[in-house]
Amino acid sequence: MKKFALVMLGCLMIASYSAPAKPVAAADQKWLEVVQKMVEKGKNRVSTPSEERVELLKKWAGEKGFTVSVSKIETGFQLELSKNIAKN
Repeated sequence: MKKFALVMLGCLMIASYSAPAKPVAAADQKWLEVVQKMVEKGKNRVSTPSEERVELLKKWAGEKGFTVSVSKIETGFQLELSKNIAKN
């Protein structure tokens, strides 16, 4: 019986690690779209109270060649985007 319990526990642990990534909430996706438009207009600072949105922006920024610096502020997080342009 103990072996069965250990096997089941192992299976549950494996299943929890191999579960698909949590889908992005619609509100978070809309927030990212707004931030993208802000970046297109030249703004590079964003703040958010949500750690999930910080990770979402970091992922997007990495795909687009931006770097993100994150500062913890009283109401959440302040993010600053920058893009390095290669100099020849």
